[in-house]
Amino acid sequence: MAKAVRWTPKAIATYIAVLSYLREKWTAREEQRFVDEVEETVRYIVMFPKGFRSTGHARLREAPLKPHNILLYRIDRSAIVIIGLFDMRRHPKYLKQLKGGWKKA
Repeated sequence: MAKAVRWTPKAIATYIAVLSYLREKWTAREEQRFVDEVEETVRYIVMFPKGFRSTGHARLREAPLKPHNILLYRIDRSAIVIIGLFDMRRHPKYLKQLKGGWKKA
């Protein structure tokens, strides 16, 4: 049975921030490509929850989104919880903060 997908408030905020950046700096076509890729990745995660590499935490995993983002998620008993999106071009301390706050979400 497929698990439900739940987005944390931080995940929603980071997703909106990436979309805002794409809308400001790129085209609507690029923005739509990113949305499609996120949706495709989430569908894959639902089918294969352990299909992406672990981050070192027991249930926290990261799925790459081309070309510069990763999607962090955790596997709970009843749901897949999207923790956030991270731009790999940012300083690693931001990723550490995002990973460190996953238990609070």
